[in-house]
Amino acid sequence: MSKLTLDDLDLALANLFGPRKDALEASVVGKLYGPWIAKKHVAILAVPEVLRGKAFAEELGVTDVTHDGFGGAILSYLDAVEQVPGLSNDTRAAAKRIRAAFVPQRSALVDSYAEEAAAAKKNRTKVAELEGDLKQFPTPEGKTLLDWVTGFLDAGDKLAELLDQRASAHTTMPKGSVGKLRGETLGLLNKFRAALRDEITENEALPRDLEQQVFAFIDELEERRGPAKAKTKESGG
Repeated sequence: MSKLTLDDLDLALANLFGPRKDALEASVVGKLYGPWIAKKHVAILAVPEVLRGKAFAEELGVTDVTHDGFGGAILSYLDAVEQVPGLSNDTRAAAKRIRAAFVPQRSALVDSYAEEAAAAKKNRTKVAELEGDLKQFPTPEGKTLLDWVTGFLDAGDKLAELLDQRASAHTTMPKGSVGKLRGETLGLLNKFRAALRDEITENEALPRDLEQQVFAFIDELEERRGPAKAKTKESGG
């Protein structure tokens, strides 16, 4: 069960004391460990979202979609300028300056939230320098690439603001205690499982598959975790 996160344990224990409660209480050790495990579940439910990595997650995701949308549109526009025949060298040079300044490569759009926010802060001063270049390129609804780049950088600044708010979110629970709670809960479940196996071996009246009945959902969650996954944008935020 070592791969289970705090949210996994929340789901697992809700299932254990819900659909699997009868199986849990079918054994002597289940009746003994049940209240102790239940106390851990109460503690898990009390963990603030900021310590689960959920705080501002939706706002960050929406803002990132805006950021990457503008970034992708800018790149596609500049790709078209580079490929279309007949344009002057000055126009192509302006497009290259814009690309180099704001979105030098598409991989920048899969950077972490923090990296995208830092890039926006760094590149903000380049808007004034390249304003003339940006206004050369019209976009729909009477706008220009200046508007798209401004929207792109504004979204990056918003990511920085949201990350700061998340870091400053008030909590009365020290962050280290979350890992301790997770470890204690996993340890308690492992002890319960070992004791349940012993009781099943000694008590022939118990169902031979009682361990599976009790732990099937927990095992499924563990299996779904699989090997460690690559970091996402959020992990770098």
